[in-house]
Amino acid sequence: MAEAEAGGDDDARCVRLSAERARALLAGVDTLLFDCDGVLWRGETAVPGAPEAVSALRARGKRLGFITNNSSKTRAAYAEKLRRLGFGGPTAPGAGPEVFGTAYCTAVYLRQRLAGAPAPKAYVLGGPALAAELRAAGVASVGVGPEPLQGDGPGDWLDAPLEPDVRAVVVGFDPHFSYMKLTKAVRYLQRPGCLLVGTNMDNRLPLENGRFTAGTGCLVRAVEMAAQRQADIIGKPSRFIFDCVSREYGLDPERTVMVGDRLDTDILLGATCGLKTVLTLTGVSTLGDVRSNQESDCEVKKKMVPDFYVDSIADLLPALQG
Repeated sequence: MAEAEAGGDDDARCVRLSAERARALLAGVDTLLFDCDGVLWRGETAVPGAPEAVSALRARGKRLGFITNNSSKTRAAYAEKLRRLGFGGPTAPGAGPEVFGTAYCTAVYLRQRLAGAPAPKAYVLGGPALAAELRAAGVASVGVGPEPLQGDGPGDWLDAPLEPDVRAVVVGFDPHFSYMKLTKAVRYLQRPGCLLVGTNMDNRLPLENGRFTAGTGCLVRAVEMAAQRQADIIGKPSRFIFDCVSREYGLDPERTVMVGDRLDTDILLGATCGLKTVLTLTGVSTLGDVRSNQESDCEVKKKMVPDFYVDSIADLLPALQG
């Protein structure tokens, strides 16, 4: 899509972010929030020029936050990956990690919702990282790892013992998701007051060479349908993950930019929270997707149109040099 089609003047949505426009944008911005996979890196390879752009933003005194829907890594593991791939880390003495993943933010959510509960415990359809973040927040977990069917039929499955004190079912990315886990989750959710929490609703996980696999949202929907309940969602585009960042950083939305590669998570989060938005074309969404949303009669899709786009966040470098 040519710039004229995307919006050819400064007042239009989805304008290419030239060096001049980037300088003007950054002059009115304190904080930039970045999605990670597809924006900063692909797998274990940094997007060319992305580490340099992030370093230049740090040098200009901009505050950075890295927001990911991935629940399979802890906050500390993401911070280590940022350093390993050349993105550095916070320079202020005593500053905490700049990473806000759904594993960490889910732990924050449960700590708030289960405050005052004696020895709170969650049944986790997810991995060790999610369990570790919950444990750090004072919430014990059960259910991580394979769980084969027990017995010969539904009666046996329903008689399998349950853990006491489970006050929440948490659904994240779980490669060991099974019918037995689904059955246990539904049984826990029949207990009065048991929470149902989903880390995110991403329907697909993009892989290399255009391939993809089922995302966490597919697992959340399965539990929701079986339990006949709607989950509280933590990750983008849910506002909770932004509120989690905002509480730690004290953000002014009008002076904050969200940079991402997905219209339905990153850009929609930014629009929902009143942030300026930049789409980078190094990941999932394309300018064709933007055009489709611009032409749609659906108000939600119209919100999924970024203010600006770049081919890569390396395009910010000319505005940051000199």
